[in-house]
Amino acid sequence: MKILIAEDDLVSRNFLSQFLARYGDCDLVVDGLEALDAFLIALKDRAPYQLILLDIMMPKADGMQTLKAIRALERQSGTAPEHRVKVIMTTALAEAQLVQTAFDYGCEAYATKPIDTKKLLEVMEKLGLIDEAARRRGTKGPEPDSNFDKNADFTTKHGMQGQDFLPILSNEADRMKEGYFKCVRALPDHQLEVVMETGTTIYFDFRSRLDTARFGKLRDEELFGNVRTDGNYLVFERAGQTPVKITASEFMDLVLIDRRK
Repeated sequence: MKILIAEDDLVSRNFLSQFLARYGDCDLVVDGLEALDAFLIALKDRAPYQLILLDIMMPKADGMQTLKAIRALERQSGTAPEHRVKVIMTTALAEAQLVQTAFDYGCEAYATKPIDTKKLLEVMEKLGLIDEAARRRGTKGPEPDSNFDKNADFTTKHGMQGQDFLPILSNEADRMKEGYFKCVRALPDHQLEVVMETGTTIYFDFRSRLDTARFGKLRDEELFGNVRTDGNYLVFERAGQTPVKITASEFMDLVLIDRRK
C-alpha cells in the first residue's frame, strides 16, 4: 500500500509514519501544497496513493482546501469513484462543523488527536486497505515510541465511532457540479493569474510554452487575453478560432514542472 502522511507537527508525523510503515510505503509532507504536489506526481506516474492521512490545520493550504483539490483532480483525471484515494482527516479539533465540511469535501473518516491506533486499523480494514489478519497483527504488536494516549475517536458523517464505522461517499452528481478553478485573469507578457477553488492564487508564465504545438495558438495576444473559466477548464477563445482548453490536472502539471526546473 502507498500512503501519504500530511502533518506539520513533527511528533505526530513521526508517530504515524512509524506505525503505518508496517502496512506500506509512507511519504511525508508538512503542508497542503506539498501534499498536493505529491498527489499529482503519484497520479501522473500512475502510482496513486491508496491512503492519505490529512491534517486539518496546516500552513500554506489547510487540509480542507487540499482535500477539495484532490477530489477535483481525481474527477479531472477520470478516476473512478471506487478507485479514489481513501482520505482520513486528522485534527486536534472536534468541532461538528469541521466534521461535516470534511465529509462534504469527500473524506472517508475523521480522527481527533491523539490517534488511537487500534481504531485506525479498524477503519483501514473497513475501507478495504488491510485484511482482518493484518489488523490483528497490528493491534498485538509494539507501539511506536510516542507521547500519544488512547482517547481519540474516529467519527463518520453520522457520528459513529470506530467500531461502527461505515464508509460515507458524497453524492457523485453533486461533486461533479463543483469546479476547481475559481477565476482567471490574463496579465501582460503572457502571464496568467489563476485563483483556484481552494483560494490559492497561482501566477504562471506561459512564454516558455508558446513554442509547443499544444500551446502555440496562445501566441495570439487577443486569444490569450480572452481567457475565462467554467470551473473545470481554463478556456482561451476568440471568434473564428478553435478554443484552447486546459484542465485543472493539466494546469497543475505545468506548474509542478516549472517548480522543479
